[in-house]
This record gives sequence, C-alpha cells and structure tokens, in this order.
Amino acid sequence: MRLFIDYPPTRAGKTAWNRRFGLNAYYAGKHFQARKRDAEELHGLARAAMKRARIRRELVRGPVEVRFYWDDGLDVDNHAVLGKAFLDAMKGYLLPDDNRRWVKRVTHEFWDGGRIMIEVLPWKGDQNENEKDRTGGAAPPPRD
Repeated sequence: MRLFIDYPPTRAGKTAWNRRFGLNAYYAGKHFQARKRDAEELHGLARAAMKRARIRRELVRGPVEVRFYWDDGLDVDNHAVLGKAFLDAMKGYLLPDDNRRWVKRVTHEFWDGGRIMIEVLPWKGDQNENEKDRTGGAAPPPRD
C-alpha cells in the first residue's frame, strides 16, 4: 500500500512545517498542548491520505514494514515526530497496533517526489529488499 501526503505549497509554508513538526521543535521544549494539537493534525492528514489512496479501513493480517520517503529539507533523523504521528494514525484503521508484533521495521529515506510517500509492505523477513545489504548478512550484536 502506498499513500501520499502533500507539504504546504509555498516555500514559506514548507519552512513553517519543518519548524513546527521537526524533532528539533520537540527538543526545544514544545508545550504539551502544542504537541497534542500537532498529533491530532498529523493523524488527520494521514487518515485523509489513506482515504484518498482508497485504502479500506481493514486491519492487516500479518506484520508489516513501513517506509517513509521525505522531500522537505530536514535531516533524515528529524522526521521522528512525523513518522510516529503517521504510524499512530494507522492504528485501528490499517494496523491492529504499532508494536513489534505488527510493525517489524520502519525506515526513513529521501526521495525527490515533492511530497511525503508512505509505503506499508508485508514483512518478509530476510527476503525484504536490501536486507542483507543493510546488515552485511551478519547477525545482530548480542544484547547486554
């Protein structure tokens, strides 16, 4: 499944979007009520995008991988707030939950599409694209 979320249409709008939703705003001590308003707005954007993509309100039956593609000028690690809000919006609509049973991997990547693209793909374990390239085929390090 693939859905798209548009950025604000102007350069000034996109700059304001980045300042409002980038992780740095949260590190700077954004007030709880502002964070709550942000989450509600982002949930609404994601739900509207799922409807536009004609994704039916039907829970997946197995685990998934979620890929976020960004084209907004933020550093890739600044998208945590956006990714979390969009993923949370999928709970109860597409995902039974966002825990490790249902969401096996989340990636954040860049692309030149001019908007946000989110892909929800069935989890295929080691068969997923580039799995061995990402880890070099090595096992994860042992836990302490």
